[in-house]
Amino acid sequence: MIHTKYFRLLFAVVYIFLIAGIFGGTAARVSAGEKSSLRRIVCLETYPAEILCDLGEIDRIAAISKFQKHNAYYTFLKNKPVVGGGVGSNLNLEMILGVNPDLVFCSYGQADILKARGLNVYSTRTYDIEGIMELITDIGKIAGKEKEAKKIVDKMKARIQRIEMKVKEVKKRPLVYFEQSSLGKTRSKGSLTHELITRAGGINIAKDELVPFPILSQEFIIKKNPDIIILEEWGTKPSNVKERDGWKNIKAVKSGKIFQSKSYYTGYTQRCLDGLEEYAKIFYPESFNK
Repeated sequence: MIHTKYFRLLFAVVYIFLIAGIFGGTAARVSAGEKSSLRRIVCLETYPAEILCDLGEIDRIAAISKFQKHNAYYTFLKNKPVVGGGVGSNLNLEMILGVNPDLVFCSYGQADILKARGLNVYSTRTYDIEGIMELITDIGKIAGKEKEAKKIVDKMKARIQRIEMKVKEVKKRPLVYFEQSSLGKTRSKGSLTHELITRAGGINIAKDELVPFPILSQEFIIKKNPDIIILEEWGTKPSNVKERDGWKNIKAVKSGKIFQSKSYYTGYTQRCLDGLEEYAKIFYPESFNK
């Protein structure tokens, strides 16, 4: 029989590995009993903050990165201290340490500098839909809201199934060019945008590119002759696309099938399914207008 103290040691080791899994391998210092006590959370990425809001845990958020005023969660978070870390923003380590956080959500590239200051971190990454559901589940565990997180994930799965059922019988799928912010900047395999386009029943013209966020040449786009063009809302306007040299004969331009995509459609929260549904409606309006 295993001696009691060795059994306790083995039990402790197992717990450490379990919690390391919960935090993406970056927060082994947090024990199982401490999860619900993570009362002060800093979100250097916007989507963990949005997920915490969805779980009814706004009060746990001690500080955030900069939120744009057009963000649907801005009203709830506008009075939170801003400590940097968002796109184009540097970290304010002094402010982060000053709020005395129990946990910091950050990008992968920020993790080491924060851990070097003795902080517990959850480093985020590029997610697909399955990954987003795992992230929601993880944050539910961190906040002690496992049941609420499961409800969100279950609703996501049901919504995905409904959308995919409507497009699965379609035989001719449109070629789609997604433009992020400027000419040629797009997304391929390994990106959430590519998955949304594909699950919605489209064929991404960048699907064979070797990196998730490639830049396509104008000649390549013209040659591919996409049926549909989707522009991220803060990028090029549809009227400007029509004026580009050599684009007037592209199918999407000739038919007027140039659409703008809200930026949150490709964000790493449950709201990405608004994007999935909107893309499916764009590709197959007849299937969603019945």
